[in-house]
Amino acid sequence: MSIERKSSDRRKLRAGMVFVLVVAGTALIGWGGLAAWQAVTQNNGSTASTLGVHHSNVATITGGTAVTCTDQTSPAACGAIFDVTGIVPAYGPTQVGTVAITNTGTEASNFDLFLKSATVSGDNAFWTPSDTTLCADLQLTVTDSQTVPHTLYSGPLSGMTTPVALSDNGGHALWNPGAANTFNFNLALPGSSPNSDEDSMCTAAFQWGQNGA
Repeated sequence: MSIERKSSDRRKLRAGMVFVLVVAGTALIGWGGLAAWQAVTQNNGSTASTLGVHHSNVATITGGTAVTCTDQTSPAACGAIFDVTGIVPAYGPTQVGTVAITNTGTEASNFDLFLKSATVSGDNAFWTPSDTTLCADLQLTVTDSQTVPHTLYSGPLSGMTTPVALSDNGGHALWNPGAANTFNFNLALPGSSPNSDEDSMCTAAFQWGQNGA
């Protein structure tokens, strides 16, 4: 009886020790999870911004009042550059208007100019739809206002359909913000102007382009 009791007691003691070790291990694991250290950092307010491509256009008919527009407020409704009446053969050349362009944006840019459209219509009851030659017969010359002016275009008004690169008044092809130049428009009608130019009116639209560098 004594031997069996001691053996049984030893088995109970070993089982109890195993239970205590399992409970202790579980407690250690749980405690270690609660005690893990943590740290964080956070970067706030990171931003990315862009530059802008913008310009102003101030058109002045010779003898008239300056009309100012911008690409934001009225890009398709800038003032007329010229308004000439009473033209006859051998007219001019005469300066008929100017346009001052200023890079008002924040990005350095390239500028160009071309004829967007030119149409002939009747100036009075004597005009006929077959008389469509005036825009081609009017001679247009465009110069800039550098210290030594450059001729940017000289030829038939209707022929200025390819963009002409423009420089600022310092002669730079790349216009920095704030750079400007004034462009002078001159018209002439040769003495050889045909009868089909009579009683006609040429209406032209010029477009100024700006491209960020």
